[in-house]
Amino acid sequence: MSASPGGAGGGSGRNGSGGNGGLAGPNTQLFREQTAAPVWLRVVGVIALVAAVVLAVDATALDPGSFQGGSTVAAVVGVVVLIAVGLLALTVRIVILVDVAAITLALSPVWRVRFDRADIGSAKKVDIVAREFGGAGYRVLPGNKRGLLFTSGSGVAVLRTSTGVSYTVRTDRPDELLAAIYRR
Repeated sequence: MSASPGGAGGGSGRNGSGGNGGLAGPNTQLFREQTAAPVWLRVVGVIALVAAVVLAVDATALDPGSFQGGSTVAAVVGVVVLIAVGLLALTVRIVILVDVAAITLALSPVWRVRFDRADIGSAKKVDIVAREFGGAGYRVLPGNKRGLLFTSGSGVAVLRTSTGVSYTVRTDRPDELLAAIYRR
């Protein structure tokens, strides 16, 4: 995991003034962490994009005669799907943001939830095993549990009071995330 610019280090930058003389404004970030997709997922993205190019070239230049009627539609749909999967695999990332008003958890650009910090019933440090969540990404489990992870490791479980949903998110900085959540 990598911290975004202005979000790493012992408090400087993350709790910065944002140009308002050190006073916490409504958008002051207390914590921000962004995690890029793991290498294996980015490799899948590259393979999908290469496959899209190969399919497009085959359908238009190498052997256009073999793509007639339904085959042409299938080739176009295949190219579009491969491009979408490839771009998604290359750009997907996990974003955790805590500001003075709310917490945002996202599997960007696919899924995002944002709720008030006052809606947090509890938050605690946990050890995450990806296998227990059924893999990587945004995971929905029985019992109102949700997971947001690419790998196993340290994380934080946050209980949202209004819905009863527990969000478990993987982070390399669980203590800093907890401190931001509980900062008043």
